[in-house]
Amino acid sequence: MSHQQKILFHLPISNPPDALNGTNGRVLGMLKYFHDRRDRFAVDAIAGNKFGVPEWNDDRQLDVLKFVDNIFVYRGESNWSDFVYTRAQSFYHQRLLRQQLPVDSDYFAPPGYVSYLTKLLAQRSYDFIWINNLDYAHLASDLRSPKLQTVIDIHDITTRFRLVRKKIDFSKNLKFDYQANFEREIALLDRFDNVIVDSQFERNILAKELSPAKLHFIPSQVNGLDSGSNSTPYLARRFEYDVLFVGSDNQPNREGMQFFLDEVLPLIVEQKPALKVAIAGKISSVVRVEPVLAKNLMCLGYVPDLSELYLKSRLVICPLRTGAGTKFKLVEAMAYAMPIVATIHSASALSLVDRVNAFITDDPVAYADRVLRLIHEPELAARCSVQISQTYASQHESAAIYTKLDAIFEADLVKTAV
Repeated sequence: MSHQQKILFHLPISNPPDALNGTNGRVLGMLKYFHDRRDRFAVDAIAGNKFGVPEWNDDRQLDVLKFVDNIFVYRGESNWSDFVYTRAQSFYHQRLLRQQLPVDSDYFAPPGYVSYLTKLLAQRSYDFIWINNLDYAHLASDLRSPKLQTVIDIHDITTRFRLVRKKIDFSKNLKFDYQANFEREIALLDRFDNVIVDSQFERNILAKELSPAKLHFIPSQVNGLDSGSNSTPYLARRFEYDVLFVGSDNQPNREGMQFFLDEVLPLIVEQKPALKVAIAGKISSVVRVEPVLAKNLMCLGYVPDLSELYLKSRLVICPLRTGAGTKFKLVEAMAYAMPIVATIHSASALSLVDRVNAFITDDPVAYADRVLRLIHEPELAARCSVQISQTYASQHESAAIYTKLDAIFEADLVKTAV
């Protein structure tokens, strides 16, 4: 490579970039890739404040500058034009039409934000612009230049994620036409040179709609959790908890845990009365359980460092039955070589195979049986631990992911040179 390729990387979040969950973990993994390839790439970041909320303060910008050369922040907190523009969309669709915003709305990328980015592109010569999440696609969807390659990492198929909103109070009474919105989502994605997805299940859906040359499957990684994370062999670990669930307070987590607590936990406790279930994250403040089972739950709240908790737990559960995209909590559990019991839905994005490197079932009785087997048969749990460690190494460690990302940029360099 004769010179560094210049990347403009869009940040969709304002939370500290070292937070290892969901979107944050995905974005951090990509920033780490660019930083580790700094001999090849010069990377700037762009972010936007919401109206009235200066989220990207100095401290958060300094966090990002550990990974990139510059960060440019759109001061949307004082742009009344964008405020009126976005609120008009919200009023029209949600109040008048009584429907959710279309998935291809530019609500999160209003004209002022687009103009800010366009001026930045005119001032600085970039080879690639990288957008995170379909919500922000309009920042770059209309850019047309043979010298500028556009990339969007969608994280989730937005249309599938919007179905979850049908169960949330503020939007459960709003209409949502799945097929019409899915077609609009595909049309918007097709404007990009490259579309990245982190879910195998969603890749299979999009593969029917987008060209193979455009669509790329890049699994999520957990920053700092490569081979050394699971260095303690399973049988050498000292367990304090039998079962672990980690999650934030959102609708899929609430529904999934309620399914486990109502339909699965009583069956397990019947066979193992002293069962200890650790629940970490904000979800622990909203779970409901029968009083007789309360003694089996250890609601830990926010845990800043989960590494010790993983290594003190016999197995991880992921009983989610709704939501979209990759369940980042499972990727993190894989990094610690944790035996996993998951539902079909929660496992579908990952390279998890029932009875090979995980136990996967939607049936409450079978779910309880799988948990009990892993608790009562430590040799079985140890074999699962080895298998999941090998899967993580081949799919999610930096070496595997970096190879896939390198291939994208090398291919696009050939395109732009022609």
